[in-house]
Amino acid sequence: MEKAKNKKLFLKIGLGFLIFLFFLAFSAEFTSRPSFCPTCHYMEPFYESWKTSTHKDVTCVKCHFPPGLAGTVRGKLEGLVQVVNYFARSYTKRKPWAEISDESCLQSGCHETRLLKGKVIYKGVVFDHGPHLEEMRRGKKLRCTSCHSQIVQGEHITVTETTCFLCHFKRDGDVEFAVYKKLSNCQTCHHWESIPKEEMSKYRFDHSEVINRKIDCTRCHVTTVIGDGFVPKENCYSCHFDHARLSQYENTELLHKVHITEHKVECIQCHLTIQHRVKRISPDEELECKSCHTDEHKNQVFLFAGKDLNGLRGHPNPMFEAGLQCASCHVFHEELIGKAKVKIAKPQSCEVCHGKGYARLLRLWEESANKKIEELKRQVQVVDSLVNVPSARTLIEKAKNSILIVESGKAVHNITYSDQIISKGYEYLAEALKIAGVSYNLPKYFATSKVPSECANCHTGIENISKAIYGTTFSHAKHVQENGLKCNVCHSNARKHGELVLTKDGCNSCHHRKQTAQDCKSCHRISAEIYYGTFVNKASPDIMSQAGVECVDCHIVNAKVIKPNETVCLNCHGSGYDKMALDWKDEVKKLIGEVKNLSANYNGKDKDEILKVVSEVERWSASGLHNYNLVIEVLQGVKRKLSSQTVSEKLKTY
Repeated sequence: MEKAKNKKLFLKIGLGFLIFLFFLAFSAEFTSRPSFCPTCHYMEPFYESWKTSTHKDVTCVKCHFPPGLAGTVRGKLEGLVQVVNYFARSYTKRKPWAEISDESCLQSGCHETRLLKGKVIYKGVVFDHGPHLEEMRRGKKLRCTSCHSQIVQGEHITVTETTCFLCHFKRDGDVEFAVYKKLSNCQTCHHWESIPKEEMSKYRFDHSEVINRKIDCTRCHVTTVIGDGFVPKENCYSCHFDHARLSQYENTELLHKVHITEHKVECIQCHLTIQHRVKRISPDEELECKSCHTDEHKNQVFLFAGKDLNGLRGHPNPMFEAGLQCASCHVFHEELIGKAKVKIAKPQSCEVCHGKGYARLLRLWEESANKKIEELKRQVQVVDSLVNVPSARTLIEKAKNSILIVESGKAVHNITYSDQIISKGYEYLAEALKIAGVSYNLPKYFATSKVPSECANCHTGIENISKAIYGTTFSHAKHVQENGLKCNVCHSNARKHGELVLTKDGCNSCHHRKQTAQDCKSCHRISAEIYYGTFVNKASPDIMSQAGVECVDCHIVNAKVIKPNETVCLNCHGSGYDKMALDWKDEVKKLIGEVKNLSANYNGKDKDEILKVVSEVERWSASGLHNYNLVIEVLQGVKRKLSSQTVSEKLKTY
């Protein structure tokens, strides 16, 4: 009987123990799920940031428990303590705190190869994990979480840049100058040559030329570090109150060992922030130059910074937004003149960074702006003499101020915004005339460049340039200014900045949609001159032009522009006319060949002019079909001139 009772007792104890083990296992599994963490409401921000992070597929315990059974047991015990603290409400006296060991980050299945393949590109910086974790940094042993914050601005385990800046830019007395210089050197982190082209293309300015010419970063980016990372003693009081610990304030080696190596304390908890960024100058800021030149460069800074003007929204110079300051252009460095001096900026200043050819843009800006300013001055004088109404005269004064700002501030400091200010000056004059009721027509004036996109930041004034291409003259004013053609229709930056990618067929695909004689003449000027007999003096027009035959009558077939052969003549003429046209072409080609042979021995001053005429006839006369009589007459005249000198030279030799 006694044995039976003991047996039942042991059975109950065993069953209870199994139930306990099952409950323990179930509790361990249940509390290991991420969804359990926000049960304590103060964990909700951490849980929400984890859900949107790159670690959202990794369970909390995977990181927060050190690898292995011992780490799991320790984590569970610490979790139990946190639960007790939660119900005892002692958590209200402290913020939640957790430390993630390097072993958790480097465990199998996670970042175990990070130290072997440690190089990554982060915001243009080539970062190597190996030396940062395996070697001492400024005499300090770093951890993964030294740089990867546990929660920053709603993110989870993300890089805290402030930590990087404190280490690289804080000038401590215990750090040798050579070490500090290396840490703060731009090339220590910014290895431009190691960054893939697709990554480089994300930057607003292509640094390829800077890399090729090995230009120092500080040539343009003068002020990039703001703050000194000082540690105010009162920051210690947020965690410590006992005198023994506070007395160690000067012992930086001990403090960093305890706070960084042994425990994960955010650097920013103690140090004031050091910012590392391109600092823009402000139009209202005292410049270093002002110590000598008081307010002398006010308008230059105004233009460069692109400050708003009388309702006109400002447009900063892209170089201002990149952090360039006065000295970036106005100091000629040793590579140019042997010794750095403050000077008036010259084209060489631009070409140091932008390469050869940029000086041409500078001249274009100056010429374009000066022309527009002079024209606006003339119109101000006219309107000033016509208007006497006080309210209207206020607008005239604003137009004068526009001239003053651009003229004294130098348009090259911000050519795009200068263009807009000049245009605004015309608007003031037009409004003044309207208020005064004065009838005066301001000249048609395209003050504001219509160059699309960011191209305008550099290529303002391109509308004043025409280029010879594909046998005709291309007018930027007509295509860009009047018709709003986008730059990327003709140009591309894919292989080379501004490379012309539009072919002749590309031009034709647009222009040949208009099939009128007048449209043909606008591009094919020389062909039209030959056909209508204005190519040379005392020439006769082709007989078909006198009969009213236009370009479109031969060059349009089925509503499509073509380059016809001789058979097109049979559309109007009888049989055999095509053979006669072939004879004309053969005769013209033979005559051109003879002229070219004779020109080899011709040394007259007009040789270039003669060869130009022959070249134009060869290219644009359709081998004489556009005006057979004129072409034969011109070529024979050239042949006689060349032959006379050739004979004369032979007589001299004889």
